[in-house]
Amino acid sequence: MNRRVLTAIILLSAGSVCAAGMERWGESGDWTILIDPEKGSGCLAWRQFDDGMTVEIGAAPDQAGGFFAAYNPVWEHIEDGATGIVSFDFGDAKFAGEAVGIYKNGVPGGYAFFDNPEFVSEFGKRQSVTITGESGTEVQLDLSGSSKAIEAVQVCQKEQPEPLKE
Repeated sequence: MNRRVLTAIILLSAGSVCAAGMERWGESGDWTILIDPEKGSGCLAWRQFDDGMTVEIGAAPDQAGGFFAAYNPVWEHIEDGATGIVSFDFGDAKFAGEAVGIYKNGVPGGYAFFDNPEFVSEFGKRQSVTITGESGTEVQLDLSGSSKAIEAVQVCQKEQPEPLKE
């Protein structure tokens, strides 16, 4: 089994992605490609699923990494500021990292920072991933179309200015 470690921080937020100051760049199948000025003009792929969950994956150039985020109003068990471990199981590739919970606009969700480029590769080439929180709650995520969405995020990111160095 191939085991990789995901350097992660999970933050929770929700609400309308576009209303959060993001700019629409384009579409890729079921995924919307957005630009987030709060992440150093980082590009991301956003998708809403039938169960009300929304997912984002993209670049955080101001932190020299990327992120995965998931939001769902039914995740009421998440405590603001609580920490734990979250894992991503792609079958023969696994990633895990620390999680911290928050609420945004009253809806819980998750934001995981990572600096391992293999995470994005796995996300783009797989058809599904099982995400497990520290409580043992599992979410099976359909990654259909994620490969083309990741490619669109990369094209979008190449069009963005380099982030300012502090």
